[in-house]
Order: sequence, then C-alpha cells, then structure tokens
Amino acid sequence: MKTDHRGLTTTAGSIKIRKLLIIILWIFYPVFGIAQQVPGEMMIGDLKLHINESARKQIQQEVDRLKRSPAYFDILVDRMNLYFPFIEREHRKRGVPDQIKFLAIQESALISDAVSSANAVGFWQFKDFTGREVGLQVDRKVDERLNIVSSSGGSAEYFKTNNFYFDNWAYAVIAYQAGAAGAKKHINEKYYGAKKLNITKNTYWYLKKFIAHVVAFTPSVGLPHAEGIWLDEVTNAGGKSLEQIAKEHKVDIEELKKYNKWLKKGRVPTDKTYSVLIPKTGSRPENTIASNNNVRLKKKKPEEKIYPTEIKPGISKSDRVTIITLNGIPAILSGDSDNIHSISARAEISENKFRKYNDMFLGDRIEPNEFYYIKKKKRKSKVGIHIVQKGETLWEVSRKYGIRLKKLAKKNRISMIDPLKEGRVLWMDKTRPAGEPAAYYKVEDTKEVKDESEADTEEIKPIEVPYVDSSAERRKVKIHTVAKGESLWSISRLYEIKVDDILRWNELPDPNAINIGQNIQVKAPIEEASAGKSIITHTVKSGETMYAISRKYGMTVDEIMDLNEMETFNLNAGQELKVYGED
Repeated sequence: MKTDHRGLTTTAGSIKIRKLLIIILWIFYPVFGIAQQVPGEMMIGDLKLHINESARKQIQQEVDRLKRSPAYFDILVDRMNLYFPFIEREHRKRGVPDQIKFLAIQESALISDAVSSANAVGFWQFKDFTGREVGLQVDRKVDERLNIVSSSGGSAEYFKTNNFYFDNWAYAVIAYQAGAAGAKKHINEKYYGAKKLNITKNTYWYLKKFIAHVVAFTPSVGLPHAEGIWLDEVTNAGGKSLEQIAKEHKVDIEELKKYNKWLKKGRVPTDKTYSVLIPKTGSRPENTIASNNNVRLKKKKPEEKIYPTEIKPGISKSDRVTIITLNGIPAILSGDSDNIHSISARAEISENKFRKYNDMFLGDRIEPNEFYYIKKKKRKSKVGIHIVQKGETLWEVSRKYGIRLKKLAKKNRISMIDPLKEGRVLWMDKTRPAGEPAAYYKVEDTKEVKDESEADTEEIKPIEVPYVDSSAERRKVKIHTVAKGESLWSISRLYEIKVDDILRWNELPDPNAINIGQNIQVKAPIEEASAGKSIITHTVKSGETMYAISRKYGMTVDEIMDLNEMETFNLNAGQELKVYGED
C-alpha cells in the first residue's frame, strides 16, 4: 500500500488496473477518437427531439469542437465521472431528466469555483441572489454554489420551476440561460406541454449546444478516473474543521480543500446538513454516496401554526401567522420584511411549493401585507368571464380568482407573460374555442364608474360598479356579466342567492329575460343586506386582523370591506370600522 503526493492511499492492485486501462485506451484510442455522430432523434425526459439535417450539421460541428483536443476532453470526462453521481442523485430526487446533468459541463466545465464575466459562480453558475432564491447559503463563510451536492439541488429546483411554466424540458434548458421572460423570444408557446419538438437551424443556440454536450459526453459516462480517484460523501461533519476531517479520513489537507472550496473559513456550520467530499482511490464501492452519514444533524421541528383567534399575549407581531380562506383556498398574510424563505417557513411548506402555488418565478419578491396561497389553486373559476381592468396582468387575475396561471393562459390561448389589453374578455371556466377570436368589452367612461380594483377577499369579486339608491347615495353592488350558456338558475347557484331575488333586484319580468353580455345585479344593496341589523363602530386594536374582526361580529371580510368602502386588508391601530352588531 502506497501514499501518493496528494496523500491518497493506493494499492498495488489498483495501480495495475489503472495501467491496464491506460494501455487498453491507448490501443483503442483511434476507435474512441471517432467523432460521435449526432442522431436524428433524442430524448430529454419524456420529450422527443426531432433534429433536422441542417441542425444536425450545426450540432455536429460543436461535437467535433468539444472533442478536438483529446487531452482536454479526457480531463472533462474525469471531472464528469467524479461529480455526476451527485448530480444524478439530486436531480433524480426532484424529477429532473437525467440528460440535464450535461449542462453542468457546458456551464462551468465542472470547475467548482468558476466565475463568469457576469459574476455567476460555481458548478451551475448562479449569481448570489439567484443562488439564495434556490435555497443556497452564500456568505463570507459558506458559498454553496461551489458545493456540487447543494448547487445541484438548487439547479434542479430552478429547472423544475421553469418546466412548471413551460411544461417543456427543452424550453426549461433555454430558460436556464435566458431566464423565463427572455426565453419567450426563442420559443413557440404552441409547444407548451408538447411531447415532440423539432430542432432546426433556427433553434436557439444554447439548446443546440446542450444537445452537442449530451452527444459528445454520453459514451464516456461511467469510465474510471485516469488516476483511480473517486469522491466519498460525509454529511455528519457539522462543527468540524477541514483539518480535523482530513485527519479522521487520512487525507492530505490540500487535496481535501480542493474538493471543498465552498467552505470559505472556519468549521462546517451546524445550522443544516452540508456535504463534505472526501477524495479516495481504488474501486468505488457500491452505494458509497452518503455512506458515512450514520449521525445526521437533526432538523428542527417546525413551529406550530398560530391562527388569528389563537394569538396569545406576549407573542410578537413578526411571529404571528394570519391565515384566511381566499376563493376556498388557504392563504397567508405576508409581513413587512417577509421574503420567500421566511413566509414559506411560516406556512410550513417548501419554497418550491410556495412558488408553485402562487405562480411565482425565481427572483419574484414578496410584497408586504398581501395574501399568498399555501395550497394549490383551482383549475377553473366559478365565474364564467372576467373583464380585464386597466393595467391588470394575467397573474393578478389568476391570483384574484384562485385559478392556476398556466390553466388560465391555456383557457384563453395566450402565453402566461403576455400583456393584457384593457377590456379583454377572459374565459375563466372554459377554454375559448379555437375559431373564436378574443373579445373586448368597451367600458363606458361615465362619472358613475369608479376606476378602482377590489382587493382580494374570501369571496370571488366580479366587476364592481356603483349603485344609486332612492336617496341618491352611492352604494356598491356586485354585477355579473351574463356569459354564453348561463341561466338565472346557474347564476343563482354561483352566488348562492335565489332566482326570485335576482328578478326583484333587476326588475326582470321572467327568468328568461336575460341576454349574453347583459350586466345584472347579484348582490342586494347594503340597506337590504343589513336589514334588521344595527351599524356600530369597532376600534382596531394593535395586531388585530380583518379576519379576526369578521369572526368577532359574524360577518365576512367582504361585508366589512364593502361597509367601510375599503380597497385593501391593511388596518392601523385606532382605526374605526363600521360593523353590524347590537347597540
């Protein structure tokens, strides 16, 4: 048994095997050196790529370029086979296709501390803020962008998020380089959710370069390292320095540092589990990844949710969890200083799920004092159509009605990031027929129409217009625009009111006296809704929420907001609200 200049232990047997492999590779190198031919078809997950002849020639040129220098190609193959087992595991756990792993070669040549001209760092070339968005620790002591395990988990989350929007792994690859918004210029939305995709000479260069890497390096996956090195993983090293770890595993300290550049200084932190890579030589035993993990750091038990009615004295405002139901879906109120990490932790769901439930891209910020969904939104809305208001986005509409952004876009045959024109009619419960053009509703510019957007409430909010009663005081009522196929009976069920009430409020002669596009009142004026009730004043206390007040007086949040003509949920201590109650 010998120890080489790196402090790695080798055996005579492993040296003989290595020499034999070198001889075999030397004899057969002319065969191995033949350029890999680009196929006409290949798979990325469940997506089949059809590569036409002009694109094949372009990709073949890139494959040939990658293999032009056998010495450099072999260096990349060695790195690839050191790190791929970790990338494969982290991607597989998150459902990312196996082929995506080759993108790490394209991004960084698998150099842990690679830095781009745009200051993107590490194996997967994350900028600092993007790294934090996917859950990586980036500070003066630790930079997980340089950790193959952590960064591969982060890249998997990034790919999953983009694939969630495009439902196309090839487009997710493009978005990795161009961003979700930038990718839109290079893709065709009709292939969202497609199982086949044509690759042509006009296909975005980054995707063709990725295909070239898959073709060039696939045959070399699994080859032994030229020097017989493999990497073991330790995940129970919290609180230890690299010097201690090197002594424990009898490894040269400089060699250990080479594979663990993510630890900038000090000891391995104890706040969570970190993977430390130990270089070893010889044949890799089976199931060695995370083999030294007998003692893992215990995860802290998540704190129990505190609902508004359960808040106890002495609990600070920042600790409180305000949860209400919007459109039948639980939602959490954000605080003034919330970010994606803190609000998802308070909701006790993963950051990826939080983004998914709220149709958020990586980099999207949490707005203070807004409600965010903590369960899946619905596939369709109870409301038939929605008229787009000035400046409104598809994301805002999907949030208002609790419908998934992707589903809403598909129902209207548009992209999720397309701008909306004021007055456009959006289909909310059914898909707009292919032959039917998009419709627009012209909103009359009258003095009686307020240009205001209603805040999210527990109930779905249709179009809001003023109502003038007999005393000429302006009151709000709900207005429903009749859609194709709707009847008074279906509308009454939608709003949980009686057909007779709709007839009376709208002075309709009979249930058949409605037409498509007609605006009808579906909520009684405030005077009628509050018949038999007295209006009293409630003074808002510090930390009190709209939801808690509604529970106290047996009202809905919607009723309180209507009664006080409020546009948001925001409350201030000392503020006076009108509520129904006994004098």
